[in-house]
Amino acid sequence: MSDTRLMWVTEVHNFGGFFGGDTVTLSAASWPDGEESTLTIDEKALDNIQARHAVSPEMLLELTFSGERIDRARLLAARERAVLNEALGPSPLATTLSGPSIRAYHCATCRLWVVGPPATENGSRRCGLCQHPLP
Repeated sequence: MSDTRLMWVTEVHNFGGFFGGDTVTLSAASWPDGEESTLTIDEKALDNIQARHAVSPEMLLELTFSGERIDRARLLAARERAVLNEALGPSPLATTLSGPSIRAYHCATCRLWVVGPPATENGSRRCGLCQHPLP
């Protein structure tokens, strides 16, 4: 049985592990406020993060666990827009899009850049993390 947790990356220890490999080892705390633990994520588990070297502190990840193993790691938000953009990789070319696209938005309440468009409810935009209204 799998469970999903939001984890705030506090420190990245290494890339590749002891014998090389395709992993990233980091410390992360349950978000918004939780206990810190050390985790190892295999590069194959990275969902929307272009490479394990792009994982850095002050990122919010959605991790899907099967026991102790992480099956999926998806970037939800980051403190800095540049960090988020580097992790997501290049934006799609405008010529390949069928219409305007929102890559990320800033939530002043969370103080984070959140991936994707904000949630819309009754014509009002809300942060997908904290549910507070956006300007």
